Amino acid sequence: MINDASTQWLVQNIIQHASTQSLWLSDENVLKHLPDAKVWQHKPLFVTNRWDLAQHAKQFGFNAEFNDFDLTAISDNSVDHVFYRVSKEKAVVHHLINEAQRILKSDGILWICGQKNEGIKTYVEKASALFNCAKDIQKDGTNYSSQLVKGNSSDNILDDENYRELRPCINLADTILVSKPGQFGWNKIDLGSEFLIAEVRKLLSGQSKNFQQCLDLGCGYGYLTIASRDFSVKNRTLTDNNAAALITAKVNCVQLKIEAEIIPTDAGKELQGKFDLILCNPPFHQGFSVDGDLTEKFLRNAHRLLTENGVAYFVVNQFIPLEKKAPEFFDHVNLISRNKSFCVFELRKN
Repeated sequence: MINDASTQWLVQNIIQHASTQSLWLSDENVLKHLPDAKVWQHKPLFVTNRWDLAQHAKQFGFNAEFNDFDLTAISDNSVDHVFYRVSKEKAVVHHLINEAQRILKSDGILWICGQKNEGIKTYVEKASALFNCAKDIQKDGTNYSSQLVKGNSSDNILDDENYRELRPCINLADTILVSKPGQFGWNKIDLGSEFLIAEVRKLLSGQSKNFQQCLDLGCGYGYLTIASRDFSVKNRTLTDNNAAALITAKVNCVQLKIEAEIIPTDAGKELQGKFDLILCNPPFHQGFSVDGDLTEKFLRNAHRLLTENGVAYFVVNQFIPLEKKAPEFFDHVNLISRNKSFCVFELRKN
């Protein structure tokens, strides 16, 4: 069942209008339950920047590609339809509208939708100027949508903050890290992650603890790994489900000569190894919505991946009830520190 009205509108139009030359652009806003593509006349190419969505789509018969919305392999003026429910980040939306204008044939259609508080009306206005067409915004309940027909070429390219480019933008001690749009908190140091590292460093400072395997679970651009590079760790693994995060984490590790495996997974689900140290600042948003199930997913996988005598350190916002969720998976749940915004927990199996 699809709960999001905008996604429901999009899926209905994909089923009715998709041709063999169609593209579905999808990210975390889309859906938890994909319709079975086998019942559709034509299956659009499914492109997503989320590893979990790509794997899910493949199970339902889609030709799915996982990348950082890199559409450079798609020729200009070659696509009949592009279907897109707007993303949370403006740079992503602008990038994909620009790319839709490039790859659509003359008179090709961008099917775009979203909800009012997501900026959809402004996006449609900008896209219609780029497409040289009428904006024709339609409202159905909470969903706003438009079918934009590509007209003559236009110079009204939307500002996508140079979406494809990595850029040095984060100061960490004496190090400049690179990052890019397309991932949460891409151009700043997350205060929760900073708090986690500071508190774990205090705990470990009086110990001669050596770790064999450290997992950065939900790594983003790699902050937890980079900020903990002075910890005594033999091997490091970083994982995320976001393509931009994996790209930037790899570049930052190479730049700092940190040897690490960087692996796409759904909150660690596909990992098979065991780790005696896990560092995690789990996300609590799925697209525009708060998703409590995300915290449980990270806890469940952390429990599976942790060695019997290992330790996991989690940081969460104050309103996330981790002290109630974690005991389902861990015998020892210890709140080691809190401030006005965050709580840091130490989790052990025994």
